[in-house]
Amino acid sequence: MNRLGLHQAGVEIEKRWLMQDASLTLQPGQLTVFMGPNGAGKTTVLRLLGGLWQPTVGKVTLNGRDLSRFQRRELAQQVAFVPQSTQINFPFTTKEIVKMGRHPYVGRWQRETDQDERCVEEAMKRTDVIHLAHRLVTQLSGGERQRVVIARSLATQANIILLDEPTANLDIAHALGLLQLLKELTQEGKTVALSTHDLNLAKRYADQVVLVHQGRMFGCGTFATMCTEENIWKVFGVRWER
Repeated sequence: MNRLGLHQAGVEIEKRWLMQDASLTLQPGQLTVFMGPNGAGKTTVLRLLGGLWQPTVGKVTLNGRDLSRFQRRELAQQVAFVPQSTQINFPFTTKEIVKMGRHPYVGRWQRETDQDERCVEEAMKRTDVIHLAHRLVTQLSGGERQRVVIARSLATQANIILLDEPTANLDIAHALGLLQLLKELTQEGKTVALSTHDLNLAKRYADQVVLVHQGRMFGCGTFATMCTEENIWKVFGVRWER
């Protein structure tokens, strides 16, 4: 089923509400794009959906089951989260980093199987980092590191993938390539959601757009219905002509 849902969820930290009354369902086969200005709550929503933060009120469910009832290993097999930035300060190779995506399947004293190797190699190929397999990540550019982290998430073979501004450090060619890859994953039945500021990318690839404004969900729908001149002005405070 791969349905991930927020049910009147909210997060309060140090007496400040980062998100309130959030309700939404992510569906398999759909690419959902969260849009809004910095500080609007996009990252908060993604962290709630990924189980990284617990809601202060409301709940988050995966196929109708409360996320808090999942064991961490079980959840990691089903939901992959890619943060906006990842600090990697140790000299691991690209392949070693991508292999970390298989940890939810490998016991403490077990060795990687042929299946694990195939998943890692496929993930590196799909994110165009296979030629970097034996390079140290400390020697890679910011964009290359981002693609390695995304490859790690694909290696989990999770059916739900959440990405926080995944194109922020990528050049135009790799940004378009990544969005095309994510679109292909939805066509394979996966559930994908990401945040971005790029209206053109959202217009081209999003099945569902969620506008986030001042810690609340402003609205949800297709790009055409949500990204009107009026809504863009209300949410971003800028004039935009399509």
